[in-house]
Amino acid sequence: MMTRKTWILILALSALAALAACGNSAAKKIFSTEVTAPATLVSAAEVVGCHLMGEVTGYGEASKTGNAPLARITARDDMLQRAGNMGANYVVLKEYQGNRRAMAIGRAYKCTKP
Repeated sequence: MMTRKTWILILALSALAALAACGNSAAKKIFSTEVTAPATLVSAAEVVGCHLMGEVTGYGEASKTGNAPLARITARDDMLQRAGNMGANYVVLKEYQGNRRAMAIGRAYKCTKP
């Protein structure tokens, strides 16, 4: 059976570890309540002069009813959120692949113009 001093020591060490983690950028990211805004879907003409961040893929799966259009919408939304997480603010959709297990593939861009 642990004594009261042992419990206090464990509690103090736990608090110290938590405070140390607060200074760590990885810990800040894990415990952050900030939500990254998703990117916006645009045409290729709207990203002329913007910085290409890379290719981004989103995934969606149809519900039990097999609703393929819903799977594509989910894949598109996932792609836009992933692009936002990359720091992009615009995405040009290249293609959809699959039906029940849809993938939306696009190119993510960072644009500074309004």
